Amino acid sequence: MAVYTSLSDSDMKALVADYYLGELVSYQGISGGVENTNYFLNTTTGKYVLTLFEEFEFDEVPYFLDVVAHLKHKGFNVPAALIDIHGERLRVVKDRPAIIVDCFPGDGLENTSVESCGLIGSALAQLHIAGEDFPEKRESHRGETWWKATSQALAPELEPEQATLLLSQIEAFDEFVTQHPDLPKATIHGDLFFNNTLFEGDQLSAIIDFYNASYSWVMYDLAIVVNDWCSDINTGELDMEKYRALLHTYIHERRPNAEEILAWPHMLRMAAVRFWLSRLEAWHGAKGDPERLAQQHDPKEFQRILEARVRYAPALME
Repeated sequence: MAVYTSLSDSDMKALVADYYLGELVSYQGISGGVENTNYFLNTTTGKYVLTLFEEFEFDEVPYFLDVVAHLKHKGFNVPAALIDIHGERLRVVKDRPAIIVDCFPGDGLENTSVESCGLIGSALAQLHIAGEDFPEKRESHRGETWWKATSQALAPELEPEQATLLLSQIEAFDEFVTQHPDLPKATIHGDLFFNNTLFEGDQLSAIIDFYNASYSWVMYDLAIVVNDWCSDINTGELDMEKYRALLHTYIHERRPNAEEILAWPHMLRMAAVRFWLSRLEAWHGAKGDPERLAQQHDPKEFQRILEARVRYAPALME
């Protein structure tokens, strides 16, 4: 279970008392995440989620809260931070920045389907359009600077063929974007895996976990979603029926320009590199801590996806 900061009954009761949420009934740690600590809170007024940020310092968090507030204002079902009795949305709990948000109805997907891929394609395009006028332009904390430094640091720890694959793909991508400096950017989600959505029946009910949001390439965000929602994790290969369903609804809402179409194969590969690299970093960083190591996602899933995209990256408009 990904609960890095433990809270006692008294901690929880004192925290809930500082919000307009009634009295605490129960709470439970949430498994699945690897970056933050999350708890479900049940109170006499409803169900909520407490997040303690394990990787960000206090002054880094407001950007992400502003992104969510912007999207909520645009009509998206997203988890905006609740205001406490002191008029604050961001707290310090056990020395970590913390927020409480509404818990939306719906459940996470066990697996994606052609139908769910179609729904997320449309929603993602609308999110990208909504992100175009968000005024803050924060670079990703796992963007170009990070992947260059981290890949160089990790390369000696990898098998030679892994290191060659990783470094060569980053070099090729950097060369491409240097030659195409005007690729469209907007505020993106940056981590819209299918486990960051909720569904009620066959309808998308909420998009959650915006803590990798940044100002970046729109096609890169689309590639992140395609790689997760449309790939067989055992082989890395794309399910082309899911792929076409997702892109059809995306393009219906937001039509990519000629440069974005050209960039698409590069974005598919780089989106795979980014998550392979972050998983490698977490995996190697946890090697001395068996409990934390057990909580990490398998890096080889995204190595397989990258290798599959190197073999074949379909055109955007197939």
